[in-house]
Amino acid sequence: MLAALATAGCSAQKSDTHAGTASCNGAAELCTRRLDQVVFPGTHNSFAASAEPGWYFANQTYGISRQLQDGIRALLIDVHYGVHDPATGRIRTDLGAEGSDANKVAEQVPARALRVADRVAGGVGLGTLLGTPEPYLCHTLCELGAEPLGRELEVIRSFLERNPDQVLVVIVEDYVPPATIEQAFGQAGLTRYVATLDRHAPLPTLSELIARGQRLVVFAEAKGGTPAWYMPAFSFIQDTPLGALQPRQLSCTRYRGEGTSPLLLINHWIPPFPPSPTVNSQIGRSSFLRGRIERCTRERGIRGAIVAVDFYERTSVVELAKQLNGGG
Repeated sequence: MLAALATAGCSAQKSDTHAGTASCNGAAELCTRRLDQVVFPGTHNSFAASAEPGWYFANQTYGISRQLQDGIRALLIDVHYGVHDPATGRIRTDLGAEGSDANKVAEQVPARALRVADRVAGGVGLGTLLGTPEPYLCHTLCELGAEPLGRELEVIRSFLERNPDQVLVVIVEDYVPPATIEQAFGQAGLTRYVATLDRHAPLPTLSELIARGQRLVVFAEAKGGTPAWYMPAFSFIQDTPLGALQPRQLSCTRYRGEGTSPLLLINHWIPPFPPSPTVNSQIGRSSFLRGRIERCTRERGIRGAIVAVDFYERTSVVELAKQLNGGG
């Protein structure tokens, strides 16, 4: 469902918007704040973008590169194994490599989505896949849209290179083993940036991460722990429930993680299928979204949060983060 990238950072270098001023994520005040004291605007299923070719039922309009340019500072991503099918030009999900099968997928995917996947790429889970499985960013079924993991990691590396005052936090919903993630990050030139946090110590400030050159903080939902920088997400993160169908069901109840987990993830989207720009723009209005962020941070006793939305450009998430962080 999710996996995340959150971006923040600090720099004493001059920039177009803060000439001569040390700033972190657009505000000087953030430089001395810990990771858990910052609001990061984010996107759910960040890779699934309707403006990119080949996507069905996308949760976003624009891809990761545009999201970062627009001020998004948290990206939720899923990594699956896929094999390119030359007959259709689509990526087929390698269910066997993931330890899944067609029956399990049918339980997770709406019937309409499964019918589309069968139509555009052949029967899901049927036939023999010819080729080596590779890691892709997909939402359950790569037949409905897939981005090569390596290509999107290079987008992130490029962003880090161009923005030395930024820190990225990655949370991966992982359907592939840690070794595959480690290899992909290494090939993309990202391991030079990774940080390893101490669960039993206060989280570092943004300026501390910048000074160390550790500007990429990576979490895994299921299989984190090896390598050390690929950290178990819900040891560090507590989140809010999934599956709300109406705005009033968007609660602040703890869903995963422990009460002592220092980071807060607010899952702020309504998932009727297919994803609705209209519904999600309604719950993304400034008054509604601000109210939920303030309520959840107050109830959890955590100053900051990663706030993940669908169709971010139709919401106030970026501007609200600036306001709540004291930079707007």
